[in-house]
Amino acid sequence: MLMKTATPAPATIAQLHHLLDAGQALSATYRGQLSNHLPMAQQALLELGASAARLQAFTEAGETLLEPHTAGRPARIAIERDLGRPDSDAAWRAHFAARITKLGSAAALAEALPMLLPGAGAIAFHGLIRTGHAVLAGHEAELAAGLAHWASHFMPLPTTDDGPPLDLPDWLRALATVQRPAYPAGSLITGRMQAWGELPGFAAVAGRLRQGPDTLRDLALLAAHTYAATGNFTVLHLMTASHAMTVLERWWPTPALPRGFSVAAAAGLLASGATPATMLDRPPSRPWPALISAACEQPDPHVIKLTHAAWRLGRRWPDPAWRRAVERAIPV
Repeated sequence: MLMKTATPAPATIAQLHHLLDAGQALSATYRGQLSNHLPMAQQALLELGASAARLQAFTEAGETLLEPHTAGRPARIAIERDLGRPDSDAAWRAHFAARITKLGSAAALAEALPMLLPGAGAIAFHGLIRTGHAVLAGHEAELAAGLAHWASHFMPLPTTDDGPPLDLPDWLRALATVQRPAYPAGSLITGRMQAWGELPGFAAVAGRLRQGPDTLRDLALLAAHTYAATGNFTVLHLMTASHAMTVLERWWPTPALPRGFSVAAAAGLLASGATPATMLDRPPSRPWPALISAACEQPDPHVIKLTHAAWRLGRRWPDPAWRRAVERAIPV
């Protein structure tokens, strides 16, 4: 007689909140400038349907890489002084926690985003991405931590209003004419983005992408096609950042895509060194259930987050590029 195998108990929102509560004791960065991906991947695993045991095991493995959060400087912040100062993370956490308590999460987000979106690419988009996952998790302390990560690493990129708006293909061609800056081998994404942003040629082009109702979709699909073609690690971040922008869309200060994001996207594309792709190399061959199941077993939080972002983007804007991008991240 065959024995039935018990179905593993699924992760729950209560489990996620318990883990996020505990995670507030961990620093937003480790090894100097690397972002703590654990809370983002935890939320993604829950929504992808991971088991409770898998979420717990992933958490325990991830915690071994991280560092404790330190109290840091006093809680009072001054925007002019502390925006973009990594040592102000604790102060920003306290600031945003207080605003969330006073206003509620939605109003606090609406208040914060006009200040933060001009630096959407901060710390390789991770402030934006962590904030998006925190909103989906519905966890106030994690939302304060995500906004603080963004504010303390705030990195606006210069742009000008010179020249007419450019459609996406023309914008990409214009970006390709910007002379490459010099930066050391092994530079992190943030450093490369900043180096591109400091070039006069970049400022003259990056902000000229024509804005319309489909601009975010087009940038997200550009990232998906390019990642599917190249597997480029920097482009992966542009795709997950595009997803985070969809999560925060209801709190954008204007209906149009904030220009800070398209400027950061320009810097990310250039920093990637990848050739932008607008067509798939081949159609996807694996269905979503198989890809999601495989993603939940991955040790790399980037793969988990990419799968989560692609799956959600595909529900909003159906296209084979999302599955093909995930297939690139999870080879057979």
